[in-house]
Amino acid sequence: MQAMQRFKSMYARVITAIKRTLNLGFVFELARTLAAIVIALSVAAIIILIVSDDPGFTLRVFLLNPLTQPDGFATIFSRAMPLIFTGLAASVVLRAKQFNLFAEGAFFIGGFAGAIVAIHVGLPGLLLPVVALLAGGLVAAIFGTVPAALKAKLDVNEFVVSLMMNFILLWIGVYFLSNVFNDERAGDITTPLFPEHARIPYISQDSFFTSGVFIAIAAVILVFIFFRFTRFGYNIKTTGDNLAFAKYSGINPAGPIFSSQVIGAFIAGVGGATEVLSHYRRFNWTSLPMYGFDGFMIAIIAKNNPLAVLFVALFFGYIRTGAVQMEIFTRMSSEIVTIIQAVIILLVAAQAFLMSLRKRLMMRRIKGLKHVEATVEV
Repeated sequence: MQAMQRFKSMYARVITAIKRTLNLGFVFELARTLAAIVIALSVAAIIILIVSDDPGFTLRVFLLNPLTQPDGFATIFSRAMPLIFTGLAASVVLRAKQFNLFAEGAFFIGGFAGAIVAIHVGLPGLLLPVVALLAGGLVAAIFGTVPAALKAKLDVNEFVVSLMMNFILLWIGVYFLSNVFNDERAGDITTPLFPEHARIPYISQDSFFTSGVFIAIAAVILVFIFFRFTRFGYNIKTTGDNLAFAKYSGINPAGPIFSSQVIGAFIAGVGGATEVLSHYRRFNWTSLPMYGFDGFMIAIIAKNNPLAVLFVALFFGYIRTGAVQMEIFTRMSSEIVTIIQAVIILLVAAQAFLMSLRKRLMMRRIKGLKHVEATVEV
């Protein structure tokens, strides 16, 4: 009975927290983001109308095929899965106002570490992929301490350090892949095959939809709970929102600055291992997968809200699935997705975009409060 009561209490707190996010600021940011998406899709449509031989068919393939094709939704989720992890990683870091781009390197090295554990650590059943995912996160977090410690202790610019760390880890990984863990019989720079029980199970092989999607969704929920209900998460948010207030409240900023970057690296590392063990039979990455940079973009659009990260990543999965379909069935390049992403980022990042709408909403809210006060006085 006590366990059930505790569960009901936690459930009620989570629902209350979600409702609190539905305030004026949330509504305004949602309206801004939706408007930016509509404008970006309109720009893409105009380009298609100008360039395509059959713009109606091209638009239909781009916008409707991902939703109407067999396993279309599964494909969208599969493409969104790595973006959810890197978007969460970036949102944790940005919540503390740290512009750390290490999610890219963390995703790469986490995938590499997870692959090596999957191949060389003999564990039975589901224990092996679980340990491989945790190893990917742990290795990424260890390397993530470098830019985090330099920023927290010496105030070294985390943007520059993290950017350089991405390429340092890339070439460290490529060296060990080429000279230590390479399977020469494969005729390529790649590891041996993963044991079958080390791989994350498929739900739909036609769309490469695996259980990794549920791991990503679980990560979204955990990050949401972390920020909303833990003191650790509160310290990170407070430090990012107002550094002076955090110091006045007795929070040592070095702790949240350091921990936010390490936690972000851990999440990205788990994401890299999940991606590798979900969609690959060997590890053969010899370049950065670019999911980390995309995650940073998703976190900016989502305003560092873990729940919003999920939906923005799914939208990116949707347009990328549509772009691939469009390239297959028409002569339009899938690179049109880059234009859509760029327009969305420009509009969401522009502080003046739809600011007049926010002012009108605020004035309406103030008038409503004054009306309530007058009613109470009467």
